[in-house]
Amino acid sequence: MSASVVVDHVPSLPPPGTRLVVAVGSNAAPSVLRRKLGHLDAAGLLHLRRVRVANITVGHSAHVAVRGYIPAAPVRTAHGTWETVAAWLSPLQTEALDLTEPNYDRRTVNTHDHPLILGDPRLPHDGPATPDEFDIYVSRHGVLADPATGTPLPFGSQARVVGWLDQHLHDPGLQGSTPQVCARLATPDHAARITGLIKDAGLARPGWPVDARGGVA
Repeated sequence: MSASVVVDHVPSLPPPGTRLVVAVGSNAAPSVLRRKLGHLDAAGLLHLRRVRVANITVGHSAHVAVRGYIPAAPVRTAHGTWETVAAWLSPLQTEALDLTEPNYDRRTVNTHDHPLILGDPRLPHDGPATPDEFDIYVSRHGVLADPATGTPLPFGSQARVVGWLDQHLHDPGLQGSTPQVCARLATPDHAARITGLIKDAGLARPGWPVDARGGVA
């Protein structure tokens, strides 16, 4: 049995001692958080909040995930907004989530450089007071980007990102239908090889520079 995960529709105060963790990619899905964190408190609830964050967009991490797909990763920008969900997590929950993200570092980001609205973006007061900071998982591999311009590849379907990689790498492992490619890349040898080729071809750039404002070391 695992804990239930619900998306709050009414304002609620964060539990004492928790941190706001903004979800990227699959962590925004209640089923994923239930699988990753539900064992910690089978009788409890994991509450997600809808959020809008400024100066962040989403691209693709420059690596192949264990299940053979190219996962999402945040990209620091100087403009734009991004809508997702976030959760107030206890230290035990954040530690458990860290263990499920070996290819990412949890980075603390301030809400001065990355303004955040909790709750329904159409109703700015639908939520508790905005915290001074929040956590987000940043890829250790960087993000996929155009080798000539450095422009990050926007997040899209697996068919789109696999096609983009095939155009740049011309590797037989990327040939075939998207399900076939992902099944092939789910083997460790293929995943490591394609991840290495991505770096060798200059298709990766930092998604969140270490010295960027908005991050707390």
